[in-house]
Amino acid sequence: MTLFEVRYIKKLCDDSGHEHDTCQSVTKVEAPSAHEALRLAEAQVCSSRQLSDWTIFADAVEVRASTPLGRISRG
Repeated sequence: MTLFEVRYIKKLCDDSGHEHDTCQSVTKVEAPSAHEALRLAEAQVCSSRQLSDWTIFADAVEVRASTPLGRISRG
């Protein structure tokens, strides 16, 4: 399984009125695919924040795969 980081992004305005993407939360999950990682992370966020839909909390998600370094062979 692969370790994925799912980032929840919200657009916020600064005091000059310019929008910026802000990371609201990061959820790490192990899953066989990015699609499954997103499904698991959404369920965790909704459960922990008592939400029926993650879009109440954020505008977008980013899914990033973290590939652990394997054993290095020399020879």
